Amino acid sequence: MTSEDRATQTKVGIFILIGLVTIAMMLVYFGRLGEGVRSYYNLRVEFSNAAGLLRGAEVLLAGAKIGRVATDPVILPNMEGIFVELKIFGDVKIPGASEFAIGSSGLLGDKFVVINLKKNAKESPPIAPGSTIHGVNEAGGLGGMAEDAGALVEELRTTVANVNSVVKKLDNGILSEEGVSSLRDTLKNLQTTSASLATASTKVDAVVAHADTAIQSGQETMNSARKAADELQRALADIRSVVRDIKEGQGALGMLISNRETAENLRALVANLRQYGILWYRDGAKGRSPAPQR
Repeated sequence: MTSEDRATQTKVGIFILIGLVTIAMMLVYFGRLGEGVRSYYNLRVEFSNAAGLLRGAEVLLAGAKIGRVATDPVILPNMEGIFVELKIFGDVKIPGASEFAIGSSGLLGDKFVVINLKKNAKESPPIAPGSTIHGVNEAGGLGGMAEDAGALVEELRTTVANVNSVVKKLDNGILSEEGVSSLRDTLKNLQTTSASLATASTKVDAVVAHADTAIQSGQETMNSARKAADELQRALADIRSVVRDIKEGQGALGMLISNRETAENLRALVANLRQYGILWYRDGAKGRSPAPQR
């Protein structure tokens, strides 16, 4: 072997050695072996439930990996949850106003520990190594969706119960046999009151006639009687106006008394409400009344 061959082999060996060293350094720096040469500090985090969280899971802060879960979940002595040990990179200082939660990378993805910074968290002092932190419930994923759905279903049940209670009170109160009977009695009383007003109007006319006769007996008596007659005339005009409106079917009271179709419609409305209820009300054939004969 000549000296030129040896020089060539030496150069090739040096290049191969440099390539192997570069590959090894990249494996150490970018792979899990690189974590062995970094400094860490431990934190203990307690959760009420950490289903799916395993040793080796990542610890993320603002989406960046800052450590990993060092142990599997261990049940607390009081049986009120679990705790895990976290190994955090030594150069990362977590603010004290931070929230530790369990996140998920998808509906069925791996679980990880996510750290959320609260408002003005940067101003708070960092968490000391070896501290114990109380975590919160799972951040999103199927667990959070199930809890939200459970709360929504409970609210819907309460709302439906309230609606059923209102409908039951309406059926048992306003639309009961007693309520309809009271409405019928009220209409009868309105008719009686109208007849009484007509009779009172006739009597007032007679009183006015006697007052006019008495006025002619003397000037002095006339003046005082005139005042009384004026007052009676005003009262009579008001009463006649009310009676006229009732007879002509004007206003709600006149319509109920003089308009047979309105009374029949009211009776049909009450019958349909009793038969179908408020929520499923419709004009039923049973509740309809024939049109008035003209």
